[in-house]
Amino acid sequence: MHDSKSLLEKFRIRKGFNLISLPSITLNEQEADRFIDYVVDESSMKNFARIERMNKPQKNIRALGFGSGDFLYPASQFNESKYKKQWADNKIQLSTQKARGAIVIFDDDLEDLSGTVTEAQYNDQLMRIVTKKIANELEGAFWIAEKNGPNAWPADDIRVMWDGWRYRLTHSAPGETYYNKVTGSAHLINACEGGTTGSDILLPGKIAEQATSAPYNWEYKYHFMLKAMPSKYKAANGLANMAFLNSDLVTQDYFAALSARSTGLGDAVFSGNVPPQYGRVPIIDVPLMPTTLGDPTATPSTDGKIGAGSYTDVLLTPKNNLIIGIQRDVKIETKREAADEATYVFYSLRMDVAIENVDACVLLRCLEHAC
Repeated sequence: MHDSKSLLEKFRIRKGFNLISLPSITLNEQEADRFIDYVVDESSMKNFARIERMNKPQKNIRALGFGSGDFLYPASQFNESKYKKQWADNKIQLSTQKARGAIVIFDDDLEDLSGTVTEAQYNDQLMRIVTKKIANELEGAFWIAEKNGPNAWPADDIRVMWDGWRYRLTHSAPGETYYNKVTGSAHLINACEGGTTGSDILLPGKIAEQATSAPYNWEYKYHFMLKAMPSKYKAANGLANMAFLNSDLVTQDYFAALSARSTGLGDAVFSGNVPPQYGRVPIIDVPLMPTTLGDPTATPSTDGKIGAGSYTDVLLTPKNNLIIGIQRDVKIETKREAADEATYVFYSLRMDVAIENVDACVLLRCLEHAC
């Protein structure tokens, strides 16, 4: 039987992923891309969010346009006052922040692997364990993080490092930090205002609700989100490029409603024969989206505060509109602790998030769900 030292040597990860022989490693571009791929593959956002691989801490994304107003007029009414004379521009800057973590690999664990896995299998398994944990923490943080918000995250929480997607959407009105000077603001709908004056929604509650009086119609809140999305983003097959992003609990509520209706579509979706969708728009489960959010209509508002209620969100937006910037500055360092009979693996990476076009986002807030 191999002893711990020989096993550690046998299973060491080569340049870029080395447990023992290299005390500090900065991954080259190809190795960093591989590490990023691991993280992305473990995320439920992998096929939806846009990944920007960055070589420097900052990267600008610019939008240019002519702002609001018409381009064409009846010829008899066209004059100099109708000229478009001024550009509108909007700059989005990705500015990565550094996060660190560590795992401990005990000699005994390597002994248990003797003769059961190859070096390549061990390398792959180790990196997937690390990146699965990273992906889970980042996915939750990307949505609910805020530097100054109702949650008041402690200094040692990564959710205080940047403003997440939700904060950017709810702070994109004219004059606010994330207003887009070219396209405008995000579109916010409050499900809990259903049935009140000014709301298109008649039935507050879950994603699908049935009226309690004849003719007992069903109301799907996905419908009102599609209605609120500007038509220019739905044209030219734009709906097929969009998705609803929500907690898996919301999807289950939708399944339950379809099952209750006993339709062919409901049976097909519920049995898994077709992927979940509303109309032509797919529904993507994001299990780490919070389900204990507060009420944006309360006084004072508890919008976005975890633990302040039992609400959740749904986001409708085109693919690649949400941006994750990950810098190719990935470091892996090791430290041998003989007293613990273990090797400590430290890793660090830099990242940021952004939204390219908040106007192409519809956020449904204060939505109830079945626990």
